[in-house]
Amino acid sequence: MRSSYVDWHLSAHPAMTALDMVKLIFQAHCGCGHLLGDEADVVAYIEKEEASLLPEPNEPLTEPLGSKYCRLNLRKAMAEGITPLWIARMMQLSSKPTDVFADRKSAFQEILNLKKTNVGFSSEVLIALAQRLVDEPDWLPSHSEAYRQAYAPAYRVISREMEQLLPMLSAASRAMQEKPQVLLCIDGPCGSGKTTLARQLVQITDAACIPMDDFYTPHSLKTPERLARPGGNADAERLLSELLLPWRRSGHGSYRPYLCADDRFGDPVSVPPRPLTILEGSYSLLPQIAELADIQVFLTIGEEEQLRRLLAREGKESLRAFQQRWIPLERAYHAAFSLPDERCLIVETQPLTDV
Repeated sequence: MRSSYVDWHLSAHPAMTALDMVKLIFQAHCGCGHLLGDEADVVAYIEKEEASLLPEPNEPLTEPLGSKYCRLNLRKAMAEGITPLWIARMMQLSSKPTDVFADRKSAFQEILNLKKTNVGFSSEVLIALAQRLVDEPDWLPSHSEAYRQAYAPAYRVISREMEQLLPMLSAASRAMQEKPQVLLCIDGPCGSGKTTLARQLVQITDAACIPMDDFYTPHSLKTPERLARPGGNADAERLLSELLLPWRRSGHGSYRPYLCADDRFGDPVSVPPRPLTILEGSYSLLPQIAELADIQVFLTIGEEEQLRRLLAREGKESLRAFQQRWIPLERAYHAAFSLPDERCLIVETQPLTDV
């Protein structure tokens, strides 16, 4: 059975040759690690290529490369305001420690399997090119001249994890062109990846980041009346008065993180002035907070995958507490405020599959 990404490219790029197919499968298995080096050099190389391109808002932003990687279209990235620096950092984050020879062998095997399907290429040519992947460890397949003439390829390979960030990066870029300081809020069910995605955005954009975990309601304020309110276990009042409203006025701020295990406040934390600031965590889209947000992001996740992640992260005993308490509280909050609503940028965080 042929991979669906192979079928996608055969349909989208009928001028493909055997060499282009080998390059496609090589990238799907090996990613972009072979193209990395010093960040400044990678940025400069992307800038040089983009200098010869025109932004193309109507082209697709990505092309599929299976379950691990995708191709990021530089022309569309330019139109979306995704900078060469951000692209270089996404490439760096996409590069994982791996067995290079094993990756090439895996690509070799998938190419051999193409013999069993009708791809319109000579089997002998495909096998000869595939053999080069394992016999010549420094060989990097390139596009054929026919492919270059037909499609003028201009892209970089990034991981599918990074692909999930692209809508947020595009929205952030647009907002940052209009305002000197932008607030992006990331909400969603527990286990959906809010903290992970926020951390990746920080690594890519140099954003400041504020975790909602620092603003849980102290035990002294957890009255039955308060906890009966959707989202009442988040101290939105202190978040606003101590941090967000002063931050909006002056561009910087500080706050005392609430240490839940000790039921006390920690030492003040400074929030530096940055073009992009991220507030991440459950309840970060309570109405009084969302009013201050320039970008509202809501992550979604299926129940089965959510429980699988929470079990791996929290363990069996703690999972019961999530099922009995925290998940129902979050669902009540989402229902009470109709989240995600039409203002939200919705990002699905299900397991990645072959595309």
